[in-house]
Amino acid sequence: MLRRFASTTAALLAAVLMLSGCKALGLGKFLWLEKTTKEENYWLLKDACVTPSSSYSAKREFDHNMNPVVNVLFTPNNEKNHYVAETMWIDPLGQEFRTIRTTHDLQQEGKKSIDPRRKSEGTVRIHTMRSKDLYQHKPGLWKIRLYLDGQLARILEFVMT
Repeated sequence: MLRRFASTTAALLAAVLMLSGCKALGLGKFLWLEKTTKEENYWLLKDACVTPSSSYSAKREFDHNMNPVVNVLFTPNNEKNHYVAETMWIDPLGQEFRTIRTTHDLQQEGKKSIDPRRKSEGTVRIHTMRSKDLYQHKPGLWKIRLYLDGQLARILEFVMT
């Protein structure tokens, strides 16, 4: 009797999940449920988002009058001692607007009195663009292609109004 109840419950739960997805359970949005394209090497990053501030408060729409900057915050997974992070800012017409490239080198950071200790959970890195520059170039849906050592890690999107 107990086995029959368990199998019926499992079948019912599977049917609900197939029809409604995880929303039926009220689990909310989890990072591991985000969809990425086949070309993205999502495992290169622990997290990435577009935000108007210095915290992981992701935002999808930016008003150039209210948000002075657009930040891309990202945390590399298994951060190496030397790597290059690059963000390519793509305008609504699909043209490259600007590329920001930074080299992160543990030894150089120590020589420049930058705190060379990297956190075991990953060091948050940031690339910033003035929202006024983006708006004056072209309002609309922008894309950011985030690369680590030449490998596409994530494609992020936001709307500039």
